[in-house]
Amino acid sequence: MKDLLHKLGSEELKRIMDCLDCSFVILDKSGNLLFSNKFFKECGYSVDSIIPDDIDLENLKSKIERKIEVECEGKVDQITIEITPFKISDTSKNIFLVKVCPQKTDLSEIIESWYKTIDAISEMIYVVDEDYNLVKLNSAVAEMSGNHPRDLIGEKCYKAVFGKDRVCKECILPKVFEVEDKEKLQSIRNEWGRSFLVSAVKIKNGEYLFIMEDITRVKQLERNLAEVRRFTSIGAIISHIRHSVGNAVNAMKCSLQVLEHMYEDIDDSKRKEYLTRSLGEIKRMELLLSTLREFSRYEGIGSFEVNLTELILDCEKSFNKYCKSKDVGFDCVYEKEDFFINGDSPLILVALTKILENAVEAMENSSKKVLLFQYLINNTEAIIKISDTGSGISEDDLPKVAEPFFTTKKDRAGLGLYQAAKIIKTQGGDIEFGSETGKGATVTISFRSSKL
Repeated sequence: MKDLLHKLGSEELKRIMDCLDCSFVILDKSGNLLFSNKFFKECGYSVDSIIPDDIDLENLKSKIERKIEVECEGKVDQITIEITPFKISDTSKNIFLVKVCPQKTDLSEIIESWYKTIDAISEMIYVVDEDYNLVKLNSAVAEMSGNHPRDLIGEKCYKAVFGKDRVCKECILPKVFEVEDKEKLQSIRNEWGRSFLVSAVKIKNGEYLFIMEDITRVKQLERNLAEVRRFTSIGAIISHIRHSVGNAVNAMKCSLQVLEHMYEDIDDSKRKEYLTRSLGEIKRMELLLSTLREFSRYEGIGSFEVNLTELILDCEKSFNKYCKSKDVGFDCVYEKEDFFINGDSPLILVALTKILENAVEAMENSSKKVLLFQYLINNTEAIIKISDTGSGISEDDLPKVAEPFFTTKKDRAGLGLYQAAKIIKTQGGDIEFGSETGKGATVTISFRSSKL
């Protein structure tokens, strides 16, 4: 039988027959199955059920066609079979190609509709088995690889689609093997100078559907939007700097002009007053320059796998020590289960520290000074909540707290919470500010697991 299949060119035959829209089997003269294509297996018919007892394959000389009834999974299907005998060259053996067509066209229409539908979709769509073999694919996949679809059926997907010699680290198929049926996984993959959103789901036992959506344009628009936002932010910063420096220079100019023109006419106390005022404006500009250095300090830091739980446990003691130095009580509630994110540990610590310091400062005039730090984990998300017992934030000010240079204190630059929020977002997290006037404020930070 192996020699017979070898003469048939079984791999080439399999690829071709799996691309056809009907069920096909190849039998020997005794009715034994030599080969069946994908669609025959999906029908659920047995070989014995499709060959009537009165057909003698051994003596069959020409093509015949029959309409028969087949019982399958508790129901009776009306089908048409076509049996065509072939003689293998260099042997005296016959084989028989059997085409199985449902008279009720539901199955054939579904198969045909499936191919027409996926071929009309511009996204790359393909189905693979657990051995990474391509089972089905649409024209978009074939066009990208420069091959005919029938040449790709049965090939390893990483070779046929991506031209790789082995499964690469970006592939999400190993993760799909581990999830439950119908649970969709997604990832971003960069190939051929483009960005693709890859969605994968287990569609039935041993088969997995992949959809690759070209999001290059979307990514470009996101980058453009981020650039617009960055320049908008820079514009606000420049405007603030121009205003602040202008005020300081005008104040110094007025004070020094008075000293220049009236130096002999004023006493020492007035001279000292004008000099002190000028020095105060110089200190304001120094603070502004120091703030600007701090503002640009955290740009361009890389992203790595971070155990967020480990980071929280490591910084608990330093947070507690800082609160004690400010006569603030520190309550910490946390979970010890490992939780991994993609980020930068020092950068996340900077953000948490700035939020903590802001919360402690908010309690300077409170009779009750307690900071509550909560770290909670569910299956896909880690939540960090930092709450104070300060005077709270007014309803009008709450939307502005993360804006650059917004502050309610004269001796502050108003960049702490802005920087913290910026860091959290660049690390893939979300941040929200909540408050109730007179009862304190709460900052809620959430991170998605990198293991999804």
